[in-house]
Amino acid sequence: MRNTPFPWESVPDPKYYAVDTLPRKGWVKVGGWVLVVILLGAGVMTRWRIALVFGVLYALALVMEKTVAVTRRGLEIFHQMQITTNYEIWRWDEIEAVTHEPDPKNTTQTLLYFTKGDRTKRQSFKRDEAEAVLRMAKEQNPGVRVYDGQEARGRAAAAAQKRRK
Repeated sequence: MRNTPFPWESVPDPKYYAVDTLPRKGWVKVGGWVLVVILLGAGVMTRWRIALVFGVLYALALVMEKTVAVTRRGLEIFHQMQITTNYEIWRWDEIEAVTHEPDPKNTTQTLLYFTKGDRTKRQSFKRDEAEAVLRMAKEQNPGVRVYDGQEARGRAAAAAQKRRK
């Protein structure tokens, strides 16, 4: 479906692509398209024409593709839709912290949490790529804090327990 180049194609290597951890299952895709047909049919056959709008919007959501990459510029997110595209970049100088922990559902992947202000984005990377992303974070922004997720959760639990006493 992708007919436009990624915005980061001109950026020099390395580029690390996030792994989609929640791909849609087959029955979800089929069920989504059945719902689109029902909404479009309801919009045509009944007096509630708003169902047409919801059917079209849901169809566009089903065909949308999201690609996430970490480059020398930062965390880059690109949404490719049929009618438009959306691009968001978190530059390394804006990212305050990167927290990492092993993915409990997949032992070959590592979860990285990028924090910018009060927002956090979770992405999954192959283990060796995640280590390279952490090194890149330190190179591009020496002030970025890198945390171990299990250690951070332990500290948070200890602080919560201390407050209860």
